[in-house]
Amino acid sequence: MDKYSFDLFIKDKPKKDSKSIIKLILSFLAVSIISFVFLEFKVFKNQTYYYIFVGILATVVAYLNGYFKKPEIKLDGKIDGKLTFSNDGIEINSQFYSVNDLYSIVIENNDYVGKKIKEFGEFELPNGSHGVSNQITIKTKNNQFVNAEFKQNSSNEFSKIESILINYYKHNLLSEEDLNDILNLEDESDKKQLSKRLN
Repeated sequence: MDKYSFDLFIKDKPKKDSKSIIKLILSFLAVSIISFVFLEFKVFKNQTYYYIFVGILATVVAYLNGYFKKPEIKLDGKIDGKLTFSNDGIEINSQFYSVNDLYSIVIENNDYVGKKIKEFGEFELPNGSHGVSNQITIKTKNNQFVNAEFKQNSSNEFSKIESILINYYKHNLLSEEDLNDILNLEDESDKKQLSKRLN
């Protein structure tokens, strides 16, 4: 394959969600005041009923603040531009970097569309990942660093450009260990097969 492109992902600038924080503070402040009033005026003669009431009230507040909503991952950014790999070099959003001008390449591609994600290590999100938490960092020979995030559609998408990656290896831009990680090779026989192709 002569060249292959991935979609670039541009993150949104972080925003402070002050409205949600104020809403949360006011909600729990309201719970505290109502609980105090009920306790002070001894609305419940039995203390057990009082604790049940406070528990129900706190649950309602948590529900209104979205704590029981179906978990989801929002795409905090947009797909814009292309990351293109070729034997001659790497193009990031129309800016081309020749292999002869590069000093090193670092590719982190552990994320992909549909990858299983668990919230709080427990609840699995239904649609999985958007596949955009991947990053490439290139360093040029004149000490310029270029970073970009990109979308990967499957866990083995980089296998489509194995020959291009091997070319980068031959230009001393990637190590054999880097190739194993990028190509997601875990089986020792697959690693040995790759090692043969490098020689």
